[in-house]
Amino acid sequence: MKEFLLKIVRFSLIGLIPFLILGILYLYYDPFKILYKYDSFFEKNAKGRVILNQDYVSTTTFINNSPKINYNSFILGNSRSIFYQVSDWKNHLDESASCFHFDASGESLWAMNKKIEFINKNGNEIENILLVLDYATLIQDKPKSGHITIISPALVDNSNIIDFHKTFFRAFLTPKFIYAFLDFKISGQVKPYMIKNNLLDDRHRNYDILTNELRFDYFENLVRVNKYYTPKRLSVFYDRDTTTQKNLPKVIFENQKSILNNILSITKKHNTEIRIIINPLYDQLKLNKRDIVYLKSIFGEENVFDFSGINTFTNDYRNYYEESHYRPHIAREIMEIIYNKN
Repeated sequence: MKEFLLKIVRFSLIGLIPFLILGILYLYYDPFKILYKYDSFFEKNAKGRVILNQDYVSTTTFINNSPKINYNSFILGNSRSIFYQVSDWKNHLDESASCFHFDASGESLWAMNKKIEFINKNGNEIENILLVLDYATLIQDKPKSGHITIISPALVDNSNIIDFHKTFFRAFLTPKFIYAFLDFKISGQVKPYMIKNNLLDDRHRNYDILTNELRFDYFENLVRVNKYYTPKRLSVFYDRDTTTQKNLPKVIFENQKSILNNILSITKKHNTEIRIIINPLYDQLKLNKRDIVYLKSIFGEENVFDFSGINTFTNDYRNYYEESHYRPHIAREIMEIIYNKN
């Protein structure tokens, strides 16, 4: 019996070895950059990088910078909001404006509210807000799961800290991620399958750690010399009916109303100058009229701007990098429109 028990223990220990090795690799590399402190989450001239949780990046950068920078103006939204560049926005704000991009991938209305609550609790003044919305943002009125979209623990008083770290370790243990990550570490190359499976990213980018702003100047330069819209990139721009307007179903219900009214109460407390932008998306679907009416009824008709549906922005594919993200010049034009005092 003693020998039998020893064999069981021996085999159990052997079975644990792969997990110990993986645990050591996870702790050593910290692939998602959530375990240790970093001067910047984005290295200059990196050949590639693991796709990070932008909610965590934005929140942690805000916390790290807050002691030395008194932010008072915030751009909030999903990845489409990053193209509202601070240098353009400041042209419409007072000289005292200190701007920060508080964006997140696949941002939800629920998490956006948590960010505004956190800024308020942190003691920052909130003089200006750009709230960049669309149907995908408004429909999400509850916490999200998954390592790319789970909310940063700091925004919810660390109530999800255990689940947060379990989520990332599980993502690391996924065979397709481990294979791609080790392949990248050994080869130093981001390969097509890594991008296709949304595991790693090789896009050239510029990053400003003080504003948490990402810019894709490399792509803009390609557009400028007529080298961006290759046949491969053009293939994602599907045909649309540009004459018959299609409308989205109603999305603002009781949960959304409660969240939006909480945002309203915080902005009233700070006497915030808020502008709400409904994204001009390539799909040309129009946000439901009832939702627009509700947004205008609480935030003021003069503060809500709907660019969804069929219009000059959405008609031209050259206003987009792909079928989801519009380019900075469109964001620049939108800001000119929404801050036109006349």
